[in-house]
Amino acid sequence: MELSNETQKKLERYVNLLVNYPVNLTAYKDVNSAYENLILDSLIPIFSDNGFSSSKKVVDVETGGGIPGLVWAICFPEKFFYLVESVKKKAAAIKSFIEELNLKNVKVFDERVEDFAKRYREYFDYATCRALARGDIALEYLTPLVKIQGLVSLFKGPNVFHDEWEYIQKALNIFKLSQEKIIEYEIEGGKKKRYLLIFKKLEKTAKIYPREKGIPKKYPIGESI
Repeated sequence: MELSNETQKKLERYVNLLVNYPVNLTAYKDVNSAYENLILDSLIPIFSDNGFSSSKKVVDVETGGGIPGLVWAICFPEKFFYLVESVKKKAAAIKSFIEELNLKNVKVFDERVEDFAKRYREYFDYATCRALARGDIALEYLTPLVKIQGLVSLFKGPNVFHDEWEYIQKALNIFKLSQEKIIEYEIEGGKKKRYLLIFKKLEKTAKIYPREKGIPKKYPIGESI
């Protein structure tokens, strides 16, 4: 990854803001661990994603403290990012970070994705999430947001193919997605194998998705008959 000095300084500033914010935004309490497990984890796979490089409008759902959306906004000023976060205290924190870092290419929405999707349906080139939900549930939230031929990506850990793959495959069929690419990468000196799963949207999403609040998690699409 080739990052300018200005970008590197903004990333370092952001990590300090994230770790030291009065409301708990991350499990990592020291800057080095947060940089490795949050910043690098957000950036390493995306530089191998050709679909992301050609995307202009990107949405990150339930972004928490801004991972990965705010990291990407810092590194890719030519793109525009929408960060959706339903917890208002976290959304307020992200807004303060954006102001502190003087970022002009990112907006924050403090609402649930089910409501957000009503206004921004099939609007984005690229949608992502990190630690939102099991793969099939996450796909129900993300797929309605992207255009036909748009991309959906999921950050997943080493057990995804054992624990989630069956459910993801059912969701791909329901939401008319094709498997575009699987990027395997490692952080912490190779101790943690991770994946960025990337899917392409082939057809319009049925208007019933995402279902009403609470339903996708209570009745996951990947467990439907």
